[in-house]
Amino acid sequence: MSETHFVMGIDVGTTAVKVAAMSEQGDIAASSSVTYGAVSPKPGWVEQDPDVWWHATVEAVRACLQSIPARRIEAVSFSGHMSATVLIGNDGAPVMPSILIADARSSEETNWLRRTMMPRLLEMTGNEPLDAFSLPKILWIKRHLPDALKRASALLFPKDYIRFRLTGTVGTDPTDAGNSQMYHFAKKRWEDDVLADLGLDRRLLPPLHPSDAVFGRVSRPAAALTGLAEGTPVVTGAADMACSQLGTGAFAEGTMAITLSTSAQVVMSVPEIRTRSAGKITFHPSAIPDAFYAMGSVFTGGLGVEWGYKLLTGKEKLGSEDFAEINRLSRQMADIPPGSRGLVFLPFLTGSGTPHFDARDKASWLGLSTGQSTALLLHSVMEGVAYNIRENVDVFEHDGHAAKRIHLGGGGSRNPVWCRMISNVLGRDVRLLTVRDASVVGAAILAGAGVRFFPSLEEAAGRAVKTGETYACDGEQSAKYNRLYQQYRKVYPCLNAFYRESVDG
Repeated sequence: MSETHFVMGIDVGTTAVKVAAMSEQGDIAASSSVTYGAVSPKPGWVEQDPDVWWHATVEAVRACLQSIPARRIEAVSFSGHMSATVLIGNDGAPVMPSILIADARSSEETNWLRRTMMPRLLEMTGNEPLDAFSLPKILWIKRHLPDALKRASALLFPKDYIRFRLTGTVGTDPTDAGNSQMYHFAKKRWEDDVLADLGLDRRLLPPLHPSDAVFGRVSRPAAALTGLAEGTPVVTGAADMACSQLGTGAFAEGTMAITLSTSAQVVMSVPEIRTRSAGKITFHPSAIPDAFYAMGSVFTGGLGVEWGYKLLTGKEKLGSEDFAEINRLSRQMADIPPGSRGLVFLPFLTGSGTPHFDARDKASWLGLSTGQSTALLLHSVMEGVAYNIRENVDVFEHDGHAAKRIHLGGGGSRNPVWCRMISNVLGRDVRLLTVRDASVVGAAILAGAGVRFFPSLEEAAGRAVKTGETYACDGEQSAKYNRLYQQYRKVYPCLNAFYRESVDG
């Protein structure tokens, strides 16, 4: 009897590395994860040491290989959190911590780009300058840490650094390059003229490789550390949301995926880039060649629930017993009516994403009074996030991207109250993904496509992406939520004006 073989996906996230081995049928046969934290040395700063990702990867891969022998792994590929800068020196070591996507230190650089280069960046990428992209972060480093930039030999992104540690070779792919705002989507190359005008050294930008191409092979030193077989093919990989597009099925026309994790994302394939929505949603190269996807960003997703629980319980860190308690509180929420009995939460703990993208926005509770339970307060947080998700969906539909089918994944999709709430707020049926960690699934799909373990990306995704329970929209509840959503939309501009005046005045 022949042995079953697998491909491996490695997802380098902001809070954990996740590893999964996938069979030829698209099933996950083994998985593991190792968590870590970020560092915030100053308000608005969010950093990580790239070697923390590498040590977590080594541990997670070894754990996964306890269930699947290394000789059965046909290829490895990657997903990595987007836009984070990884500057390495000639010795391959990081010259400074990685500045993560949520880091807001580069607001002055972003505003300068908006004043001076907006038309060029829109023409290149379809996107306005945002703190979330890599270019403002690089300009901040150029201004404040010029010695680090001088010592750097290459700019990588998180998945690229892990792949470099496995293979010893530097490079990136179009999906991560596209999140830098230094890559021209139509020309499919780094934009040298923009780099020259900004005084950035072209030598820092690595060679580009297709997301599903064999990039290299596991080196002998990396094999000794990870347990992978020396010479195992290593496929380039893609940014986490490009992988998520594969792992959620959002590559298919008319399918929208909502990922409810620490933050939340709304992703959909688009046939072209329409700049009338620039500044509201963002556009990105897909891991599928010659294709694009659009993304709406909800910066406060599960983060809001965890923050609220910590605030109300006095806990600084959450353990398994706390998540069990959150699940118990969720069961209490089943009888709470739409509107949380007059309590409204605006979910902007780290500023707002789609459609406002205003770092000055703050989270707000309206309607606080004595006697309100923890369950009620957390219910209102979930509603606030659901309203912000609907704002995202409204932008897509206004831009002509109608969702015929909605898939829901991420850790928050384990909460049935929240799933039902999102369905009713959107006024749409939503289907739950059976494998909620879509980015690691997408990474495994790329690994398989790269070595022809799967016939194509689309065929692999068709095997791997499965939906289970469907939450059907309740017409009566949805009508109530529609009225409440309109009230939420009226409240936002008033509070936004207050926060603008507080910061700018």
